[in-house]
Amino acid sequence: MLSRTAQGLYWMGRYLERAQHGCHLLAEQFIIIEDRPVEQIDQSWRRLYMAVGRTPLGGHLDPLPDDEDFMLADAYTLADDLTFEPSNPDAIRNCIAAARESARQVRNIIPDKMWSSLNLAYFDLREVEMETIWNNQPGTFYDRTEGAIRTVSGVAEGTIYRDDGWHFLQLGRFVERAQLVAALMNAHIALFPTAAPDCEADWLSLLWICEAHFAYRRLYSLELRPPRMVDFLVTDPALSHSIRHSLAQIVEALDAVSSGPRLQIEAERRAGRMAAGIDHDWPDRDREDDDATRAALQEFGQSCRLLHDDIADAYFNYEIKDAP
Repeated sequence: MLSRTAQGLYWMGRYLERAQHGCHLLAEQFIIIEDRPVEQIDQSWRRLYMAVGRTPLGGHLDPLPDDEDFMLADAYTLADDLTFEPSNPDAIRNCIAAARESARQVRNIIPDKMWSSLNLAYFDLREVEMETIWNNQPGTFYDRTEGAIRTVSGVAEGTIYRDDGWHFLQLGRFVERAQLVAALMNAHIALFPTAAPDCEADWLSLLWICEAHFAYRRLYSLELRPPRMVDFLVTDPALSHSIRHSLAQIVEALDAVSSGPRLQIEAERRAGRMAAGIDHDWPDRDREDDDATRAALQEFGQSCRLLHDDIADAYFNYEIKDAP
């Protein structure tokens, strides 16, 4: 496979996953806005911005803690920044546009239905602004947009031939997911310590964002124990949004596309070490020590960035032998 084709598919997977994660974060945020005190809304915005590693356009989050009208106006600005802001490369509309551009460059190897579904998602957002959706249940807009992205993923699942192209798409998707979940959990624990009282609603919110509420309730009933929830989101291989599950998919994709050169082997080794760290090192930490947990999550996030660099060096930016 041509390196530029592999790169296009890899980044299409990353951008789609990033846009879907942004929709999920903001849909949950608007649920919180509807029925939580101002202080909790403030904390949830801080969690969101910490999770995506962005500073608001104004430079800080500084709400008036007793002024709900101010908080609502602030929500308009913050949601607009994360959804439509042209200068924010991680804004939902920009991610979908970037995914579409990546798809355009590999039109010859993706199914027509996948291209059409991605085109529809893009055109649905192209002319929309925050003012358009604000007075018509903004949360519904994010649910609908996430549904459009899921449609693209579902069409890909059902139509793409399982060759290297499919594996590069999966590779981008799960590298992005692992990094996003680790960053979200790190931000969440910073603001809602596992030993803090009266944080059940916030921890349930985290489960909803990670699409883990149903699975957790099925396994553990309604017993909400934050340390257990942290381990569940990190280590459970059967949970689609757990870090461990993402690593398993990354290892599988790398194994499928690898042909043996040294740089490709290094990417496989790093992914294997990351998976082994979750299996063997993570349980050895003190579950009650939030600083240790956050340090481990930060280290994992750094490993994800290095893994991306390994993948780029091995498959996209490698030198051609005997090139002039």
